[in-house]
Amino acid sequence: MPTQITKQRFDAFTFGIRGDGEDKIWQDVSYWSTHGGEALAALFYVEKADAFLGAIFLRDDHQRFRVFPPLVPFRTKRAGEASIVEKLASIEGRKTALNRPDCEGGPGVDLFTVTHDAPLNPIFENICDSEHSRAAKEMLSEIGHWFEDRDGNFVRDFQTTGTSARLWELYLFRVFRDLGFNIDPAAASPDFALSKDELKLFVEATTANSGDQKYIDLMAGPAPRPDDFWRFIENDMPIIFGSPLYTKQKKEYWKKEPVKGNPFAIAIADFHAPGSMTWSHIALSIYLYGVSVSRVPGPDGKDIAIAKPLGTHKKGDKEIPAGFFSQPGTEHISAVIFSNAGTKAKFTRMGTLAGFGGIDMAVRRAGVLSNPEPGALDGIRFDINVENPEYHENWRDELEIYHNPNALIPWPDETVTPGATHFKEEDGELVWRGRPFRVLTSSTVVEKRPPFSEADKLL
Repeated sequence: MPTQITKQRFDAFTFGIRGDGEDKIWQDVSYWSTHGGEALAALFYVEKADAFLGAIFLRDDHQRFRVFPPLVPFRTKRAGEASIVEKLASIEGRKTALNRPDCEGGPGVDLFTVTHDAPLNPIFENICDSEHSRAAKEMLSEIGHWFEDRDGNFVRDFQTTGTSARLWELYLFRVFRDLGFNIDPAAASPDFALSKDELKLFVEATTANSGDQKYIDLMAGPAPRPDDFWRFIENDMPIIFGSPLYTKQKKEYWKKEPVKGNPFAIAIADFHAPGSMTWSHIALSIYLYGVSVSRVPGPDGKDIAIAKPLGTHKKGDKEIPAGFFSQPGTEHISAVIFSNAGTKAKFTRMGTLAGFGGIDMAVRRAGVLSNPEPGALDGIRFDINVENPEYHENWRDELEIYHNPNALIPWPDETVTPGATHFKEEDGELVWRGRPFRVLTSSTVVEKRPPFSEADKLL
């Protein structure tokens, strides 16, 4: 029997053709699926025509859902939904194979079929085999259908030595689609050639990694915050971020076509230690702008933050200048993009919201929200079940864009990437614009809770 599904689930299958789904002409009304998920349907309302349009979506030979057959108009919502249910029921009852829509572009990637003998990364094995990771695996599989491998090594890297770096690229791919960008699959360097209307943007992805490149011990858990935390944040961590940023800067993408004359950004994520991205992000703005913070008593006696300019960062015998955006050559870099959410946890939460994963897996997210009070040093703690109706999450939520105040070609303003947090230098002060209560750091816990457990009997 056909069933109605959520927008999150529908978008998980169709994001490659729908972007963020926020079309100014069409209004989404409802979404449907056959029982086995081999066909989807949606009903849209077009205000200009005062009519409803129904669409059936089937997988093509690349396993991507596309519209098939053409859109059908209806006078009323009820007529449209009745027709959708009838059509999907007939598909469920078919005895022959379904026709497939025509393919567009090259095939995507099969992330979880292993065709080599190289040692597998424990993170990949956890995503591939653990029932706690099933929601993430199913979400990644759908994203993989739309992601085209430009160098032929993506899947092998994802399964072996480059799991974290490839997760970061898959996350960015999904976020850019969520923001409504078209992504040129033929562009091999830099990693992402984005377009929206007449605007063209280019992004190269990189990661901060551990020096020894050892596989992560998943049983050891996240790395604790360093004992001398602020010394580490003001010195060690900027050097950790600085190395991959400088490496990408030396490649001078902005001199090459088609980047030349367009905004260019480097997107960086931190994987230098297990779970380090939950506490290391503070250091990025310190390094980019050369300004830290000091705690001083406020008028009411509570500590507040004030700017603390830095000159250098020191780690052992190594010393680098503070303020990446002030260094020669960086004027060609329009922005640095960051997120601490390019990890399995993000795919788990978004997969769960889309209805993926085992039905007995409870997913909770706990962490710290930004505090919108001026000068606030402490965030606001939260702890919530991601399937709680009050919980909402988008792919772009954790995305941070640090604008280079010295850029020859500035990165576009907030209207081009709404929902992200933007950091800018204005009148000599660092300001940020975005949602007032954004997630600064969080952890995600997946717990198996079988039906009719002892815990459930107490409710």
